[in-house]
Parts: sequence; structure tokens; C-alpha cells
Amino acid sequence: MPNPYPTALRERAVRAYESGTDTYADVAVQFSISLASLVRWVQRSRETGSVAPLNKGGGWQSPVEIPLLHRLVQARPDRTTDELTRAYNRQARRGARVHRSSVLRALQRTGYVFKKNGRARRNRIEPRCKSSAAPSNGGSGA
Repeated sequence: MPNPYPTALRERAVRAYESGTDTYADVAVQFSISLASLVRWVQRSRETGSVAPLNKGGGWQSPVEIPLLHRLVQARPDRTTDELTRAYNRQARRGARVHRSSVLRALQRTGYVFKKNGRARRNRIEPRCKSSAAPSNGGSGA
């Protein structure tokens, strides 16, 4: 959701509408705002005496219980995020199962640094490609 218009702009637009003979549409064009916004501001000004924006609401809260997660990390700090998620889901209240990504975000949000999981690709030594060059004669210099 974008930030609200400044209160000063709202006040100027409402004053311009209420003091003049212009229509809502004329004032909205003059201040480069939408007609619906101006109508709401004028209604709010008449009802409450203020055109200040309302508080932003809503949002999403993580289902992860941070104290429980911290206890699990302190008990065994060497767990992978998969192991930590399984342990969390065993101890969390009924129906509060979370996904590994939720645990990962909760750890990042609270400042923890974590190791890679066991499924990460490991370094390994592989045979090189066969060379198309002719084999050397052992460096005999002849």
C-alpha cells in the first residue's frame, strides 16, 4: 500500500473546495488527486474536523513462536534448518505447524546466522575430461 498524501495537501484541497465555487472535479484536477480522494477528505473534514490520514492497518504476523525457536536453537545450535523445523513442529502447540521457510525467515529476522542444510551440493573430485591431444613421449627430448 502506498504512503498517504501529506496532511498539508489534504488541508489545502479541502479548503479550496469549501471556500470556492469549484466542483469536486475542478479541485481534484487542480491538485492532481483523484476525485474519490477529495470526496473522502471533505467528508472526513466535515465529520471529524481533521483530514489526517488513518493509521495503516493489517499486515501479516509470523506463526513462529520466537521464544520456543530460541530455546531449540540454544539447546542444539548445530541443527540444520530442516532439523530445527522438525523439532519446532514436534514441540509447538497443536495445529501450529510451520514450514522450513518460516523458520528460516524467523531466524534471519532475529539475527541468527545458520549453516547450510544437509542437501546442499558437496565439493567432490571428478575425473577430468579426456584430452584430445596425443600423449607425450615421456619428455625424452628426442
